Amino acid sequence: MPVTSVSRKLAITAALSLLLVPGCHAAEQALPYAEAVRIPLDAWPAVQVGARSVATEAGTVGYRYPVLGPDHPLTTEIHTSMAERQTAFLEDLPENGKPALSQDATVLAASPRVVGVRVTETVEAGVNETFGARTLWYDAENDTVLPWTSLFRDEAAIERAHLAVAEVLEDGYDMPTEQLPGLVGEVAVRAAQAEEDAEAAADASPSPADGEEGALDLADPEEALRAAELWEGSPLADLAFSTAGGLAVRMEPGDVPGAGRVSEVLLPVEPEEAEELLSELGYHAREAALADEPDFPLDEGLSAEGDSLDCSRLKCVALTFDDGPGEHTGRLLDMLAEYDARATFYVLGSLVSEFPEVVERTHAEGHEMGNHSWKHDDLAGKSESGVADDIGRTNEAVREVTGIDPPTIRPPYGSLNGTVRKSVEQPLILWDVDTMDWQSRDTDKVAGHALDNTVPGSVVLFHDIHPSTVDAVPEVLEGLHRQGYHFVTVTDLFGLEALSPGDVFTDARVG
Repeated sequence: MPVTSVSRKLAITAALSLLLVPGCHAAEQALPYAEAVRIPLDAWPAVQVGARSVATEAGTVGYRYPVLGPDHPLTTEIHTSMAERQTAFLEDLPENGKPALSQDATVLAASPRVVGVRVTETVEAGVNETFGARTLWYDAENDTVLPWTSLFRDEAAIERAHLAVAEVLEDGYDMPTEQLPGLVGEVAVRAAQAEEDAEAAADASPSPADGEEGALDLADPEEALRAAELWEGSPLADLAFSTAGGLAVRMEPGDVPGAGRVSEVLLPVEPEEAEELLSELGYHAREAALADEPDFPLDEGLSAEGDSLDCSRLKCVALTFDDGPGEHTGRLLDMLAEYDARATFYVLGSLVSEFPEVVERTHAEGHEMGNHSWKHDDLAGKSESGVADDIGRTNEAVREVTGIDPPTIRPPYGSLNGTVRKSVEQPLILWDVDTMDWQSRDTDKVAGHALDNTVPGSVVLFHDIHPSTVDAVPEVLEGLHRQGYHFVTVTDLFGLEALSPGDVFTDARVG
């Protein structure tokens, strides 16, 4: 459902009232600024918002992202990049204090052709606060997520955009060229030197585009990414389209003398200048940003169900629990919820009807149900028809409660043979970390084994029918979370497309 032009303008106005009102000194000087098209996720009623939040004694992390549909490239990229940043933050937590990392997303443009999203992060540590932002652009024609550089025709256009920002600072804020900040200053200084002395320009320190200006094809995803690396630190990484049809480029107030008491300064690149700089994707993005009724590309194919992490880029772990459901499963679900953790439960079909509310809750809270046979028989001792009947009966029991079949099977005792493999229509999942919780019944040993042996891509085996195991889970969650792990389901860990019926998997370690 599109956002009406009225609600869209309200969303933009609300943002401007917080971000763009300068202090008295700035107002008296009538400093130039842009009004950016930025719309909070909450203003899009048709778009599901994914959210993660965990608070511990060591620190707090949280993020929100748009869910456009199962495995949508933009959802996957935003979610994964936020998870990567969370891991880096947790791995670098100080011994003292409780820092907080908050990440969020706003919409910059939306149409069936292109979707632009601004990803922000705020880190609070005591009285200090730091902020960062970047933009991502989904090109529906090529089903690809691209960086900000893809909005520009070529690298020469990127350089000209920096010069346009420099001109606003020089003329509107009375900043001398040599005091311009960062890459804006570097580009402006080099341009001034080139104008004064061609020989000096040839000897000047190269800019990111020097020697290959306009050479990279920014419509190519790899070259657009390369350009973004070459221009790392550019304020254009956090640009939006202005309500006037130009560009709005964010600058830190500390880099702009006389900006006043604001949280950011948005500098305008006028529509006439922007017109000469944009790529084809850039034109489509501007059209989408300025539409009276933006159109998010949601339909039955992009139903807003599900989201995904790219575990090849992350420290992912699959916590798995066998032999339930049981009387302790509800308490375990409470513990998992504190860490926003997703787990996989390999259930016995004979117990599903005894604990239907638990199974229903487990499924509703985003966990995955796996097939662990009807009543824990050794499948390797059965005939083909016996295996098929056992697994089919359990599938049906789970389907009656959740509406879907378990996507994977874990054979009891890990026992299987060729008969089992050719008798099933689901992949077979074993493990690489066995906590031996059924044997020790020792909470400390169970937690210690899981923490000492888990690596990225691990599948960890527990049994939620033992209270000593459930008691160990908080320590496991806290320890792995502190190390930057992300708790995912088995199919998220491996990727459902990589799991073939009858194949056997133990872990998803990379390399």
